[in-house]
Amino acid sequence: MGEVKKEEEVAIEEGMPAGEVEAPSLDELSAKVEELEEERDALKDRLLRLQAEFENYRKRVQKEMEEFREQAHGAVICDILYILDNMERALEAAEKGADRESLLQGMRLIHKQFKEVLKRFGVEEIEALYAKFDPNLHQAVMQVNGEEEEKDQTVVQEVEKGYLLKGRLLRPSKVVVCRYRPPEDAREQEEQV
Repeated sequence: MGEVKKEEEVAIEEGMPAGEVEAPSLDELSAKVEELEEERDALKDRLLRLQAEFENYRKRVQKEMEEFREQAHGAVICDILYILDNMERALEAAEKGADRESLLQGMRLIHKQFKEVLKRFGVEEIEALYAKFDPNLHQAVMQVNGEEEEKDQTVVQEVEKGYLLKGRLLRPSKVVVCRYRPPEDAREQEEQV
């Protein structure tokens, strides 16, 4: 009943008498249905093509990322192999009875070479010793009592070095932290007050 009123209102607005609303012919309706079906089929086909293109794009990007990772790993591994070569030479020299001082000097050079490789790849050491404890960079493994207030929450020993990779935490420093404890007689005076 509501639709009839709407048709009558439309007819009146268009200047036609209320009873003379023209209904579309069967041919017009079937042409309209056919046109809509073609449009639907075209949109469905387009959607399927877009989905296929997106899936291909996703696979291509994933493959490129894997190739990039492999190349990056290859560069790091190649640099590490040079260090391994030097370590093997040092071991060979030690087995042949090289003197202690030359072995120590060789190990220092290998250590320096290793640190340079890490630096080239954006790895930097966290300076922890005697710094204020920072839970974002340090992991406290132990606390020791200290008597100097200015050393409270200060790292007094580095158990394991921490590293950043291009400014982001790679591994926290494992540290021993000083905790200020006032001397016994000072605490007793505070308690008496």
